Amino acid sequence: MTEHFDVLIIGGGIVGASTAYHLAALGDKKVGLIEREQIGSGGTARSCAIIRTHYSVPSNTALTVKSLEMFRDFAGYLDDTELSSGFVRSGYLILAGEGETSDMLVENMRMQESIGAETFPVTHEEAMKRHPLLKLDNIGAVGYEPRSGYADPHLTTSGFAQAARRRGVSFKIGSRVTKILAEGTRVVGVETDQGTIHADCVICTIGPWTRELTDPLGIETHLDISRHTVLTLRGDSDYNPNLPVVKDLSTKNKMYFRPASGGVVLVGTGDYGDPISDPDDVNETVEDDFILGQGRQIDRRMSNFDTAKLTDSWVGVYDITPDWNPALGAPDGWQGLILAYGFSGHGFKLGPAVGKMLAQSALGQNPDIDITPYRPSRFDESDLLVGSYGIGSIA
Repeated sequence: MTEHFDVLIIGGGIVGASTAYHLAALGDKKVGLIEREQIGSGGTARSCAIIRTHYSVPSNTALTVKSLEMFRDFAGYLDDTELSSGFVRSGYLILAGEGETSDMLVENMRMQESIGAETFPVTHEEAMKRHPLLKLDNIGAVGYEPRSGYADPHLTTSGFAQAARRRGVSFKIGSRVTKILAEGTRVVGVETDQGTIHADCVICTIGPWTRELTDPLGIETHLDISRHTVLTLRGDSDYNPNLPVVKDLSTKNKMYFRPASGGVVLVGTGDYGDPISDPDDVNETVEDDFILGQGRQIDRRMSNFDTAKLTDSWVGVYDITPDWNPALGAPDGWQGLILAYGFSGHGFKLGPAVGKMLAQSALGQNPDIDITPYRPSRFDESDLLVGSYGIGSIA
């Protein structure tokens, strides 16, 4: 007998797990989630898990303000004292070079504050009290978010999944969706490597792998993928785990860094990265030139890193849309299908709130935050979500 769900989620990352939980918490539907590997094993597993509300697109800030509430009181939100997001309230500093970018930084903080973010400009001296290692000689303005920080991708995603399972969501782990089934332009289920599953609504949350299922349907996603490298470096002494996360807009690759376990600093970039064609075939080699370049940038920005040593590195995949913002909702002309892709490097921080908005949409409820601006059709309508910083993961 073919199994049937009211709502079936494809993908067990942060967005899929949050969607599953919120569907169970907000509605009375038969909900299933299918994941080809393990919960949190896709792009979420390689997330740097930075939590911040600084964006120049207002709806992004609105989503991250709501996500931050969930991260900070994870056990209370999920009503389970044993669950944790691993959130560390280290604070978040954003650095802008002198000139126009500094003006935009200050203006964007005013917008964010009006939406509910706790953020404000600080002097160089105040910034260095919070992060004594910083060197700010070429920085014009500094913003600060005292409530932000970083979390644990595995704990957060598995926590949402456990809470969803406790509320009756059925999880199918180790099963791969090979095809989305449709009758005309109405989706009716999926084909998997273990058989057919029928569903009234399918929510696809597989990020860089989205086109494997949408291209055969003739759906144009405007989705690109690229590889991104993350390093961890050890300075002359242990890096304090409570130092603020730092975003450096004065660097060409929009470098960011935060504390990581073991007294090291984690360093990544917010640029496009290296284009790739297959998210399952990613070159894991980290070039020496990249390591040296990031090392030089860290040395210019912080003391105690002139002889920094590489302790680890890994490669992750970004799913990138033309405006570097996610596509959320039904493709134009389709029924029974909701897509969530193109998070462009900020899926983890948006994920908890996006999951709730997707669940509300699937249940026919009005989302707490209007996700119409993220509709997939906006790319064909030339109605892009481009903020004042332009294209990039700081959108």
